[in-house]
Amino acid sequence: MKNQLSAKQLVRFPYCRIYRRFLNGIVENPRVRKQGHALLFRYAVLFSLANFRPALRTVDGVRYAMQAGEWIATYRELCEQLHLRTHKQVRAILQQLEELHLIEVQDDARRKLVRFKICCWRKTNTTLSYSAPCPKDTGFFFFPVAQIPDLIGIGRCSEADMLLDLWLHTVFQDAGVPGSALGPVVYYRNEGSLPLVSCTMLAKRWGVSKATVHRVLKKFEQLSLVAVHHYPGKRGSVIVMQGYLSTMFSVADICPTRQALATELALPVREYTGCPAESTVSSVETTTALPPWPIDAVSKPSVRLILENLRNALYASGFRCSACPHALYRLSNLSGCRDAVTAYDLAIVCGAGGPSYRFNLKLEPVVTFPGVEVEVI
Repeated sequence: MKNQLSAKQLVRFPYCRIYRRFLNGIVENPRVRKQGHALLFRYAVLFSLANFRPALRTVDGVRYAMQAGEWIATYRELCEQLHLRTHKQVRAILQQLEELHLIEVQDDARRKLVRFKICCWRKTNTTLSYSAPCPKDTGFFFFPVAQIPDLIGIGRCSEADMLLDLWLHTVFQDAGVPGSALGPVVYYRNEGSLPLVSCTMLAKRWGVSKATVHRVLKKFEQLSLVAVHHYPGKRGSVIVMQGYLSTMFSVADICPTRQALATELALPVREYTGCPAESTVSSVETTTALPPWPIDAVSKPSVRLILENLRNALYASGFRCSACPHALYRLSNLSGCRDAVTAYDLAIVCGAGGPSYRFNLKLEPVVTFPGVEVEVI
């Protein structure tokens, strides 16, 4: 019987494997911001620098001996790796981690060197006794999941902290997490039995606003780092990590569809008859072809002003499409006379290729204050 290797990432594993090429990709990506008060990203960078075995390193002509879980670097090197500007900021970060009993630091101010040691290295990673160099751009290391809340709970998280937090809480092929058999999904242990997350929960966890969470997730989608599937109501969203399987297990990536996840999680999928809210701008542009705007079409500022008054009235009268964000509006003059009553033609077209609706409007100027004329609908 042939042995089969099963690719799994289970919730009960106390450690998560982080490949150095993945972490280096975050470090070198200028579009992922690293400025924040949390320590998850910077602690992971120190983890990636530590050696698996004893080694020697020469700095400025002086050779230094290092044990497993240690590293010696100049402040300039740490500034580049941690994306900090000054040596003072590096010292502050190292001091914070030392106060949390995560690292031990020996500072050589005269030579501008720092030696740090990961306190839990022997517990989380295998220590080899023989001396050999440890490459910093290949291989992986195990990161303790239990330390994540202490690292991100210090203050506002950066985008790098958020991305690492999502990566470290991704599960795959876990029988206890529905939907993980379809693909790598983000699952937080204390947030229920389903891999559903909300902007409110992530905002509280990361120390940012809900608008920031929404913006960051949209940015990660544009960078092809995650795929977010939203569901109606207050159930939350399912976040699928893209590139997770190819990085962790060297297999083809899987990105389940929204409908497949909804079926697996027993979630309702809202069906739309004429205006699907999930349709994107690109689909609207390809499926909807509006006739050219006439010369007498009303300008967009005037359209917004008129529709602001009409929207509530149309919605209250039973015309629900007036509140749809995908509807397209066009307002045209029916009469060239602007001194008396002016007639307008209002066309509302469903943005998803649905039916169009036409209304005739009449705007009459009335005097409300002496010397001031306003148009009232």
